Amino acid sequence: IDLYHRNDLVEGRFAPTGQPVDLAAISVPVLNIFATGDHIVPPPCSRALGRFLAPHKYTELALPTGHVGTFISARSQTRLAPAITDWLRRTDHTGAI
Repeated sequence: IDLYHRNDLVEGRFAPTGQPVDLAAISVPVLNIFATGDHIVPPPCSRALGRFLAPHKYTELALPTGHVGTFISARSQTRLAPAITDWLRRTDHTGAI
């Protein structure tokens, strides 16, 4: 609850392993996958991550579905795996978190 009520991730208080996550220190590419019709995690909430990462390391993949449909709908299945595969092929994965 603190993760989203108090915005702990952005505020540098989210520490799942005992050390706070520093979004600015992420140096590996990030593919942010979200659903445009998500009512649980609305797109503006998902897209906000991009403001805290280096623009050249950040890519968004918006799928025209809802929260659960992101991974199980027929529509997203025709786009999701190919898009991830394409992103992996064209992305430089060097760096460290």
